[in-house]
Amino acid sequence: MHECVVIGAGPGGLVCTKELIEQGVADVLCLEKSDAIGGVFADSYDSLTLTSSCTFSMFSDFWIGDGRQHHFWSKQEVLDYWQAYARHFGVLPKIRFGAEVLTAEPFQGGWRLTLADGSDIRCRRLALAVGGNRFPNIPDWAEGLSGVSVLHSKDYRNAESFTGKNVLVVGGGESGADIALEISRVARSCTVSLRTSAGWILPRKRGAMAADIATHRGLYGLPREFGIEVSRQISRHEAACADPVNDAAAQLNARVSAPYGVWGTYGTKNFSLPEAVAHHGCRIVSGISAIEDGGRSITFTDGEVVKDIDAIVLCTGYQSRLPFLPEPLRAQDPRALYKHMFHPSYADTLVWIGFARPGFGSQFPIMELQARYFGMIATGLASLPKPEIMQEVANSDAGGYLQQLGHSGRRIRNLVDYHRYMDDLAGLIGCMPAFWSTLLLRPRLWLRIVYGATQATQFRLRGPGSKPALACGILMQLPVSRFNHVVKVGLKGRLWYGLRWPWRPRSSEASEA
Repeated sequence: MHECVVIGAGPGGLVCTKELIEQGVADVLCLEKSDAIGGVFADSYDSLTLTSSCTFSMFSDFWIGDGRQHHFWSKQEVLDYWQAYARHFGVLPKIRFGAEVLTAEPFQGGWRLTLADGSDIRCRRLALAVGGNRFPNIPDWAEGLSGVSVLHSKDYRNAESFTGKNVLVVGGGESGADIALEISRVARSCTVSLRTSAGWILPRKRGAMAADIATHRGLYGLPREFGIEVSRQISRHEAACADPVNDAAAQLNARVSAPYGVWGTYGTKNFSLPEAVAHHGCRIVSGISAIEDGGRSITFTDGEVVKDIDAIVLCTGYQSRLPFLPEPLRAQDPRALYKHMFHPSYADTLVWIGFARPGFGSQFPIMELQARYFGMIATGLASLPKPEIMQEVANSDAGGYLQQLGHSGRRIRNLVDYHRYMDDLAGLIGCMPAFWSTLLLRPRLWLRIVYGATQATQFRLRGPGSKPALACGILMQLPVSRFNHVVKVGLKGRLWYGLRWPWRPRSSEASEA
């Protein structure tokens, strides 16, 4: 019986396997059904470029390479980084490629796995790191699409087949925005259907600087009800740019009606959709109301009708489903799990890695902290609460996220507030940075912790698994946010709440803040 089996050799599986090895779990086996690492990223569309910079996307203890702090990895570049990471930390020998798991069943205090090749594997603990983007979410109305070609974004590779066609793209998240831009460049017409909004749209870069460097504690340490003011300031900045793409972004962001504004939805961290609107004639319409002529003609909820449609691309997300698990666990709601990781009924024998998606920030640092916490539990350095406490915490966390994230949180069940989730896990691990002593003793380092991107390395400065010398060396090479509109609104917020100290919510403000 193996000590632990990790299913999936994408970023979550790689960092989980690495952390288990590093924390002393020698008997680890990682199962990957394909013949290479990378998971769903390796099977994505040709032009994929991450929407989080290398600074944010890197793992805490493996440098991205000098000069890449404001770079955004392409699909091949991030696969190369993960390959080098796995080689450096001795993960590759632990991976069995071509190993597809057909069933996983509880067995004598652990798990029994059956593989497609007929082999049988048993383990004490099972880590699920297969990602949530494997099973497309196809809306019910798509059954009526018989007169047009239909493609889900999972199967999209490039826009070549859409040249000269009238195309409808349904959905406008990060991949949907990139796909809409590619198609709008070559299609006769491109229309994007949005039921509500495309999330809060921000660029990958502002000038030469990665825009997500501004996702820092200086701003995100404020109460979430301040998100309305943050939204106003960002919209004013876009309007002041006097650029058609920025204007289109501001108009799209005006569709966000969340009570916490930018902090009440998910981020779409590219300007692809605004560019498609401003420069390539892409039109935005509302949600789908009725389908006629097999999809050739579609009526939208605002009464508008689009006719002569040739092709429809569904950027409608994915179902969270793991068909090899026992029936009650196959469509597990992440919000019912303790910290989006542990099922109260299975305690430390079963863990989900990567089932928490940040509204802003990057999923890779989340995966790493999850892996570190699981590694501590697997080695006995930490323990889970009693099942009833786990359930209470999961319910409380779910209520808080649903209150903050509203419609987006109800629809995207794994959506979390990045800073709150990361600090919550760091508190369980015991690796939160020491802010006050760092400010007094190492102010330049403090500046990078508070006004640099809140990425994974700052959680290596202290506590279990700390690597202080390495972490300091990396952090001192990372950029600090400029004194821009984001820093200014953060300082305004701190002054505002400081003058109201001790702060109490007014009747018009959300009490959970």
